Amino acid sequence: MKVSHPAVRLLLLLMKSSPWNNALRITIFSVVPFAAGTSARALAQDVPRVQIFGGYSYTRFDSRSFGFADQSGLNGYNFSPAFNVFRGFGVAAELSGQYASKLNLRDLAVGPQFLYPRGKTLFFGHILIGDARTLVRVGNGEGDTSRVIALGGGMDLDISPRFALRIFQVDYLHTTLFQDKQNNLRFSTGLVYQWGAIKRKGHRVPAQAP
Repeated sequence: MKVSHPAVRLLLLLMKSSPWNNALRITIFSVVPFAAGTSARALAQDVPRVQIFGGYSYTRFDSRSFGFADQSGLNGYNFSPAFNVFRGFGVAAELSGQYASKLNLRDLAVGPQFLYPRGKTLFFGHILIGDARTLVRVGNGEGDTSRVIALGGGMDLDISPRFALRIFQVDYLHTTLFQDKQNNLRFSTGLVYQWGAIKRKGHRVPAQAP
């Protein structure tokens, strides 16, 4: 069966991508062509002033630097409030935690968010910087904290005036835990609460016919 929707095609591409150390290249070059390929007939929407995202996340964690035989799959949550200053720019924060039986990863980061509305969809990209914390439950158990840089983006789809579905969010996470480098890839999806609106400049609601 031929898949025609660009969102589905992109998700399939990301799921099949390998090796994982190409995550940064995939993240940067996947979101922009997707946004550009959206139908030109779509009308520009109002951008929400405030966004609050919460949902599920999966991280492919580079645990080989800790002595593990392979990378680890971690499951958890992603919570992200954002305040948009104008239609194309805002500030986002992110709190996330992903867990497995032998280790976990938690991070808190903040940074600029870039927006591109098209019809009922809102594409976004962000660069977030903060701190990451890991706990490795091997032997006596050890923990460490380091700087985290999250580079990624995704797509929201309006399902009501107040809510949107985050179809996908993909982030490349760079950490230096235990004085070694880790290149991680995180996928998130969930629900976005939207409040307020930033209207397109010069946009007016059409007058109704008498």
